[in-house]
Amino acid sequence: MPPLTDRYPLPVLEGAEPWRSLEARQGAAPAPSPGEFPLDADAPPRGLSRRVLLELAAFGTAAAGLTGCFRAPPEKVLPYSRPPPDVTPGIPLHYATGLSLDGYARGVLVRSQEGRPTLVQGNPSHPESLGAAGAHEQASLLGLYDPHRARAVRHRGAPTSLSQVFQMVRRRAARQDGGAGLRLLVEPTASPLWTRTFERILARFPKARVVPFSATQTGNAHEGARLAWGRPLRAMPDWGSARAVVVLDDDFLSTLTGGLRAPREFVSARMPPALNRLWVVESRLSLTGAFADERLRARPSRVPWIARALAAELGRLLGHDALRGIGRGVLEPAEHRWVAGAARDLAEQGDGALIVVGESQPAAVHALAHLLNATLHGGTVRCVDSLLVPAPDEAALPALVADIRAGVVDTLLITAWNPVYRAPTDVPLGEALGLVEDAVYCALHDDETAARVSWSVPSTHPFEAWDDGRAVDGTATILQPLIAPLVESAVPPLELLAAFAGALATTPYERLRAQWREHAAASGRFEEEWERWLAEGVVPGTRLPVQQAAVDAASVLAAVQSLPPSGDGLELHFVTDTKVHDGRYGANPWLQELPDPVTQLTWDNAVWVSPATASRLSLVRGDRVRLELRGRSMEAPVLVVPGQANDTLTLPLGYGQRLGSPVARGVGFDAQVLRFQDAPWWASGVRLTRVEGHHDFALTQEHWHMEGRPIALQTTAARFAAQGDVRLPALQASEAHLYPPRPVSDAPGHRWGMAIDLHRCTGCSACVVACQAENNIPAVGKDQVRRGREMHWLRIDRYFMGDADNPAVITQPLMCVHCEYAPCEYVCPVAATVHSDEGLNQMVYNRCVGTRYCSNNCPYKVRRFNYLEYNRGGPLDRMYRNPQVTVRSRGVMEKCTYCVQRIEAARITARVAHRAIRQGEVRTACQQACPTEAIVFGDLNQPEDPVTRLHQDPRHYALLNHLGTQPRTVHLIRLKNPSEATG
Repeated sequence: MPPLTDRYPLPVLEGAEPWRSLEARQGAAPAPSPGEFPLDADAPPRGLSRRVLLELAAFGTAAAGLTGCFRAPPEKVLPYSRPPPDVTPGIPLHYATGLSLDGYARGVLVRSQEGRPTLVQGNPSHPESLGAAGAHEQASLLGLYDPHRARAVRHRGAPTSLSQVFQMVRRRAARQDGGAGLRLLVEPTASPLWTRTFERILARFPKARVVPFSATQTGNAHEGARLAWGRPLRAMPDWGSARAVVVLDDDFLSTLTGGLRAPREFVSARMPPALNRLWVVESRLSLTGAFADERLRARPSRVPWIARALAAELGRLLGHDALRGIGRGVLEPAEHRWVAGAARDLAEQGDGALIVVGESQPAAVHALAHLLNATLHGGTVRCVDSLLVPAPDEAALPALVADIRAGVVDTLLITAWNPVYRAPTDVPLGEALGLVEDAVYCALHDDETAARVSWSVPSTHPFEAWDDGRAVDGTATILQPLIAPLVESAVPPLELLAAFAGALATTPYERLRAQWREHAAASGRFEEEWERWLAEGVVPGTRLPVQQAAVDAASVLAAVQSLPPSGDGLELHFVTDTKVHDGRYGANPWLQELPDPVTQLTWDNAVWVSPATASRLSLVRGDRVRLELRGRSMEAPVLVVPGQANDTLTLPLGYGQRLGSPVARGVGFDAQVLRFQDAPWWASGVRLTRVEGHHDFALTQEHWHMEGRPIALQTTAARFAAQGDVRLPALQASEAHLYPPRPVSDAPGHRWGMAIDLHRCTGCSACVVACQAENNIPAVGKDQVRRGREMHWLRIDRYFMGDADNPAVITQPLMCVHCEYAPCEYVCPVAATVHSDEGLNQMVYNRCVGTRYCSNNCPYKVRRFNYLEYNRGGPLDRMYRNPQVTVRSRGVMEKCTYCVQRIEAARITARVAHRAIRQGEVRTACQQACPTEAIVFGDLNQPEDPVTRLHQDPRHYALLNHLGTQPRTVHLIRLKNPSEATG
């Protein structure tokens, strides 16, 4: 079939044909797919390996070994033989709580089925989540039921008891030396309860030290704030009013590193006709870079100098002599064009301009961004007080190791996640831990750190313990447990610190209530307030006041002048992985199998190289190389990635774990081997040598071909507006087809439909995990993914356009589009796929005999066949599964159902209340999770429904419209806003 653009010449970013990978663009895909289906997709099943069974099936079968799995928290016991009035068996309840990452809490709602959590959603009342939930929040559910969690308390490797641990802790807490040998290795946190505990410990033991450690918060942003303001403040960007945004190596559109509020506010301010403009400079292609209007590739060491040149050019345009005097250095032509265009745009927008910087950039670059924002905004920047305690400090861990080696540390409490694995390669923390007489580590898994300490204690999951947390803006949340600890020997990490704070006699619940009783002291109605805080998930009146802080220009400019020159040769670039973060999510199969939003890589990491660098070094996908830096070396496979900066080797963190969960063990390579204390984010002087061997990646980017038919469309806003009233007629009009017309019912009913706005979609993949959690979709393992047998009902296609080294990028969510005239329905010999009177393309699993004719006939390739018994296990197999969705057995076809179980639940509720289903009452899982509200679902028979308006929007189009399938899901074209000055 000819490409769609041959018949309907729609401008798709300069008319370029989209392509999925370099190999596909060059017509030489490795192990090429013979057609629409992935290679080996039709091969007979050969079963799962023992390793994969341990990794995946154990989440079902091993769950049967969990003891006390249905015990309720001791504060509220709910006997289901006599359920309380607000609990009805079969009707789920939702509880507000939160999850913390990098010190800050995000509000979530957890659905509970008779006492067992089954789904994590965003809390609409929380200012950070606003009802959305990222992939990591939703996948945390699987971590709760992880059968590989640590189960035994150990002392020097031998099993012991909790009583022995707390006996030792009490003895150490009775010390009389002022805590000279006491150290706490923790992650920076904004939790009021943890902060108060630290204060009490230091008050009792003034010689003790609380040591911060984080692999992702190295202190650059914190120190940059000190340079700019003289104190630790945190800038609060106003994304909604920013018309020109310049991003220096910061992936703020990623829900992992950027949070949920920033993408929502930025994209909402970008809607037509008044589009903002996004300028990005970065070393590797990120979600933010893929979304940019003007993107510049640059080696990591060049980014500070580009920032300096931007400041000088902005100073020239604004008549700011101090900025103009810092000098721009020598710029390459592409860098000069980008800097000139970005500076002009910033100057024109004035207080509508914004500059943001990523954590990996030096403190001086952060401070320079604060100075530029202040210059553009009238002299001040919107800030709030920094809440992280203890403050990030990259020198703290080496100082701790030095104290241990000096013999001054006899007691070490570790609650930071796996610091031995994450420590810089030149900080021998693992060796030093053996010198501490009583080193206690509390964690979910028996990992690298647990193997080095004298005492290891199983930790509770965040859904099993009382705690609190604060969002970036200060809004507080009470983190309440949803279930009693599934591991009887597990304790909350804060409990180990309680003895040194003199609070071990009280329970965590009592300590938390006492902490917040002081907050409600003025009202005198603590019990009433406490219940309201738990119900809503936020504590009113805790948001920090926004300050207008002036920047110390002299201090900032002096720091900028001392920036080192850019490096030569190949450079290493370390990045936080978009799926497993720093490795803490590596034990989660949902996240391991989630395709990387940019590379579409699963169950692995790789050394990213640019096409030009790969050509120069004679490298292709899967080649193995040895990287050497400062006497350390490691081997890893290569992945050639479009958009990567030349002479830059990007290494994602978080893989190559040697101990802990079998799901994470041995997956990928450990980039920490080459990460040094003085170069946590990039390093020059690396040596690359090609070695023997080839690595097979489990990439999904080549799966489910559209046979040259582009379906993800974008163009510029100016070009789209110039088309007038003749926009996209060929992709919007009903096409003739061979199928007989469907009977039209006279009875009023529902006509369900969906719209996906590509202009809003950032490709964060939150919707993919939301669909997986809601619909009991299994993970299948790396080998099955390589065969094209991934089971995700919703996929995000990623297309490149234009130049291979510097392409444009567009992402497109795609699931079953529920065709009015569905090709799958006409070829099923047993009527397993049928059409409902409300327009849903339904699957009757009991009828399906596995012919796969429907998949062959589906032009969108959105159906999944479960070749093997991926859902297996004993009676407790369904602890984390949604009881409202069938758990499919082997040999049936699966696909998106528009979350029909939610439609039916809303219908039942409406019938009981003797009313119709209200507008917006049904929200699909993907719609509910989307941080940018790119997915909208509703009733097309309701003229005022948002989905109806989007189906009538001039930007809407139907995928493969010329086939006459008339899909109920439409997409809306993405619009770009490039600068005219850059061409």
